[in-house]
Amino acid sequence: MIKRTAATLKPVRRAHGEVRKLPRQLAHMVLALVCAIGINSCQYSSSQSTVDEPSAELRVLASRYRIDFDTPLNSATGWAAAENQPAELFYDYPFRLRVQTVAKTAPDHGHELRLQYRRGNGQWLPVGMAEFPYPAFATPMVSTLSATAYQAGEETERLLGEPELQWDEAIALSATAVTPVWRTTGDALEWEWPLVIRRFSDGPSFAEDEERFEFRLVDGMGQVLGGRQPAPVILRSRAGHLGGTFVETPARLGPYQSATGHLYFIMEPSETDNRFMMVKSVDDGRSWFEVDGDSRPSLGDLEGVGSVQVGNTIHIIHQTSDEVVHHAFEMSDGLAQPDAWVVTTETIAQPSEPPTQVADVVARSDGSLVAVYGSATGLYWQVRSSTGEWQPANPVNPDAVGMPVFSGAVLLTTASDSVVLGYTSTDGRAFVRVLDSQGQLSVPQRLSDQIGTRERDVGAILPLVAMPDGDVVIVYRESSGLLYERRLSALQDLGPAVRVTERAVVSGAVDSDQVGADVIQHEGTLHLIFIDETSRDIYHTRSSQPGEWSAPEPIVEGVDAGWLRGSVHRQGSEQAVYGFVYDAGSQGGSGFNRYLALPL
Repeated sequence: MIKRTAATLKPVRRAHGEVRKLPRQLAHMVLALVCAIGINSCQYSSSQSTVDEPSAELRVLASRYRIDFDTPLNSATGWAAAENQPAELFYDYPFRLRVQTVAKTAPDHGHELRLQYRRGNGQWLPVGMAEFPYPAFATPMVSTLSATAYQAGEETERLLGEPELQWDEAIALSATAVTPVWRTTGDALEWEWPLVIRRFSDGPSFAEDEERFEFRLVDGMGQVLGGRQPAPVILRSRAGHLGGTFVETPARLGPYQSATGHLYFIMEPSETDNRFMMVKSVDDGRSWFEVDGDSRPSLGDLEGVGSVQVGNTIHIIHQTSDEVVHHAFEMSDGLAQPDAWVVTTETIAQPSEPPTQVADVVARSDGSLVAVYGSATGLYWQVRSSTGEWQPANPVNPDAVGMPVFSGAVLLTTASDSVVLGYTSTDGRAFVRVLDSQGQLSVPQRLSDQIGTRERDVGAILPLVAMPDGDVVIVYRESSGLLYERRLSALQDLGPAVRVTERAVVSGAVDSDQVGADVIQHEGTLHLIFIDETSRDIYHTRSSQPGEWSAPEPIVEGVDAGWLRGSVHRQGSEQAVYGFVYDAGSQGGSGFNRYLALPL
């Protein structure tokens, strides 16, 4: 029996420190380069052709999937299924694969094992390394990642196969899909890989529920191992799971509800492939899928984004570094109209690049739109007529030259078709103005002079809320982290500031330039959800009387939340809910968007 040495089994270690977020455009260019040259984070074809004839020297003896990602390495618990049996797993939830192998002989250069996978009956592809939830350069559908329950190179004990077989310790892998070189012969060795299968990945690609994935082992020369390869796995999403990643904006993104009762939400497939996706749920938010992906807008850089629903159409205003564009998506009516992107990348303006991209849009009763967006010197507003023509742009503050830059704009249409505009400035102030139906802007009224001057403070104002009595509720975050409420009457009188909660609220988490809070009203009661700055848990508070807020109650705990947006809609034909999508700890990556509905 040939024994391996510690040096022989020393794992390959990849130097990696703190992952820092790349600027989106740079990340997108790096992704293209990475995939072009075949680095193993991407779904590429191996430069070494696979030999499908099973190896006579190397065999797989047994395998088993472990669904509990945090189970200790050599524990006999946390399995997803019996040994050598198919398993049911979940998208965006890491799991582990343990494999027992044996070699008859060993060449001088030793053996090396690699993982491959295939989706359905598709092409076999190499499993690469990409961290989850935040990969460095690319987001593949399947990858290995860093383990959390053990150290790379930790020795494995026997958990699989026939007990009478001779065996020797192998090691567990972490942050690599390739075993170190080894030369042990005759003895069974067990290896364990940490893996993840993502719902949305670069491409963009989307994996349906009930899809089958298979894994197999090949040696360093690409020859498939003989014996019993791992059984297939069936993937589905947990209830309420969207995956993907969020659009960075302080404005509303939905969920929007069609006349058929279906829900729609605007998001991105991944941080490394940031493009628009419209995802849909036909079962009250339990499951989600992309619609009309073939026609999605190709323009990326999704940071300044605002949207509004007009009938069955969702209008989107999107500011990039170079231009401001209009997109529109038509929701299916269940009859002749399918789900479809009906306007893709209609340029409406090319202002100078703002320090922070920002955009919002609202609709008036005649079907016209009012949009607002940024520039290097301040904000502009622009009207689209009810017949679809964009009018010339107008500065919000025409005398702003040499003054602090205005940004962080949010809009709301009132019952009289006036448009309320809230915005911030780089010197730490926040304002509110009203644009009447004749195109005249009121004198700015100051909301606060304690907003803060950091970039994360730009989006300090939450989406505005209209009350049945005609008041407009403006909730904003000051630099202390606390939320305050002020009410603007129909006569444009601005009420006093009222503290919403004594808990500090997170702002600018995972580069979102957004306060981690959202507010809606239902039948005269305000409902506000927010992310606690310290715990990153999500809380809910309500206000039935002006200036009176209930004690916050936790509704989602232990998730390291970073972002959320929601709306009022109905489940079935009766139940009104506050349905929202939140980021459950992506650290700026993807795979953590989830949906939750609070009954109202």
